[in-house]
Amino acid sequence: MLTNILLSDARETGEFLTAFVSGYAFRQWRIVVLLLLAVLFPACLFCKRPLIIGKTWKIAGVAVLVICTICEIPAIYRYAQLFRQQQNPKNVEGLIFRHDHEALPTPLHRLAFAYYVSNLSADILDGIKRSTFEAKVDSCSYLSPHMVLIIGESYNKHHASLYGYYLPTTPLQQQRAAGGELFPYTDVVTPWNITSNVFLDVFSLWEHGQKMPITDYPLFPILFRRAGYSVRFFSNQYLLRGFRKGATNQAGHFFLADKALSDTLFSYRNHKATKYDMELVKQVSKYKSKEHASLPYTLDIIHLIGQHFDYAMRYPHGESAFSMAAYDDRNIDEKAKQAVMHYDNAIRYNDTVLDSLLMLYEHEESIVIFVADHGEEVYDELPVHGRLFQTPTAAQARQEFEVPLWIWCSESYREHHQDIVSAISSSVQKALLTDGLPQMLLSLAGISCRWYEPRRNILNADYESKARVIAGESDYDKLTK
Repeated sequence: MLTNILLSDARETGEFLTAFVSGYAFRQWRIVVLLLLAVLFPACLFCKRPLIIGKTWKIAGVAVLVICTICEIPAIYRYAQLFRQQQNPKNVEGLIFRHDHEALPTPLHRLAFAYYVSNLSADILDGIKRSTFEAKVDSCSYLSPHMVLIIGESYNKHHASLYGYYLPTTPLQQQRAAGGELFPYTDVVTPWNITSNVFLDVFSLWEHGQKMPITDYPLFPILFRRAGYSVRFFSNQYLLRGFRKGATNQAGHFFLADKALSDTLFSYRNHKATKYDMELVKQVSKYKSKEHASLPYTLDIIHLIGQHFDYAMRYPHGESAFSMAAYDDRNIDEKAKQAVMHYDNAIRYNDTVLDSLLMLYEHEESIVIFVADHGEEVYDELPVHGRLFQTPTAAQARQEFEVPLWIWCSESYREHHQDIVSAISSSVQKALLTDGLPQMLLSLAGISCRWYEPRRNILNADYESKARVIAGESDYDKLTK
């Protein structure tokens, strides 16, 4: 909680407190008891009568202590497991989220773990920085002069009409797909349903199954910068908050909070998050329209807030496309219908956002890759919304780990790169785990280096799909079969 506070801005903190107090805090007996104790202990200071504890009460106290100790043995065992993850921060975070490992025995245990995991993050960050700073490029053909990677948020592909949803949530993407300029991939899976973990996997040249640790692999933006690309990062969630906070998160996006690493990876970063993603589009447009418009080779990475909970906050309600009436045939209660309505409206708004971004690049020789970080439960197969941090079932794998991915090519790009367009069209049904995206990006740029492996590039005819492990432990393909 402390590390998240350090990495959060006012908007994130406010939204968390609103959701926590209104929907969670007072339904938890432990929290209620702690609040009562917080009142009773100071009150005891004003009690003048001495408290005499009899023999019976002493025996009862010892009995309660013994019972509580026995009850805490499972928590202590899980606590010990956190320190046995072979220096892998994603495994640590996965355990915390999925197996009740967050129920650490006492505040002292939590402080000890916080110290351990902070040092672990610092070590991981130092290793990634070293590998990134030392990374070199052999050559570059600048095959794609203008490249864009858009990362969406909490996007359930089964709520996109582009993938068959019954409501028209993505009409603009469908229109571009029908025109032969946008190519949707049908079998893409994310390794995690935790944004920070996904970011580390997508940015690193490390992939699941590699023998060396993630610290031995650079982050892919450095290879583009070393090749001569101007690399810009626009995010509506992760802003640079100073190098001293770089290792405060136990996994994931801590590398984006390190100033030295950030300055090495990116030519430019935005400095302000916005309420809605369309305002971030305006930031990108304003930056592109200045002197930076004439740069010969660019890679723009755009990170949206997308459909991040709370869904009702992710679109202007004056632009609603769907009302409650659209869900009359759904066998869910009114509160659930309202959540689905807000979610679908957020996807429809996101469709407009994505189309506006494409319009910024359609007059250039540009290629745009869109992918979501993870999916979301929205009262489909399970009666819940959000994400379930546990060992995934087949239903959760479909809703939370299957993600949309598509590639869009401008008219100029399609004219100059018919072979690439053909390779994209031929690969849309191949199986992909999103930690393999950097290989595709390197090939699209024509970057040659020791880190590029053609068999890991989905656009290559000799592409070899690997085991798609999700949540750090489950084989997606075996699970869904």
